[in-house]
Amino acid sequence: MTTMPKMANDTEPRVGEQRPGGRAARVRAAVLAATADLLTEVGYDGLGFDEVADRAGVHKTTVYRRWPTKPELVADAVGLNIDQRVPIPDTGDLHGDLAALAGAVAANIGSAGGALRSRSIVAAAATSDQLADTLHEFMTRRMIQAEPIVQRAVERGELAAGADARLIVESVVGPIWFRLLLTGEAIDEEFVAALVSLVTAGATSNRIPGS
Repeated sequence: MTTMPKMANDTEPRVGEQRPGGRAARVRAAVLAATADLLTEVGYDGLGFDEVADRAGVHKTTVYRRWPTKPELVADAVGLNIDQRVPIPDTGDLHGDLAALAGAVAANIGSAGGALRSRSIVAAAATSDQLADTLHEFMTRRMIQAEPIVQRAVERGELAAGADARLIVESVVGPIWFRLLLTGEAIDEEFVAALVSLVTAGATSNRIPGS
């Protein structure tokens, strides 16, 4: 029986640790890409370490060594996926930034694969405390990353000082997830445009006249 060449060694870092370039970086990228693809194809419940290792072309022990649990692996893969698919925009004005952010979120979780991936992770988190904690930490980080959208708007005078950045971002992103997870209604361009206009109008209503 032919043995697959080993692509990693016992000193490779676990998730959260970094090592510049080289084979370790290529292995990590291959595993995370394989995980993201499988999440899109089979969902969280159907995802297994064997399948991830096979698709990435590495030993299963390599995957376990870096990501001892499935929640850790999924969180790292989804985090990479979201950072690539949903970058934090800087268009020069609040409405443009919120529209770009909402459009990217809608495109990411509104596609067939993105919807399956997102629904399966949220459903699995209901029965896994570890995955729930990981998901909460991930979403909190994404909200914090988006807060500069509001901070820049305050600096430009579009929003009043003290505007609640977290609340404004959640007001844009939340209804998109609501449709995905609860109502099943279309997450189309018309909905996204109306949502962004509503949130922008509400957020800017407290701006000091003439500022």
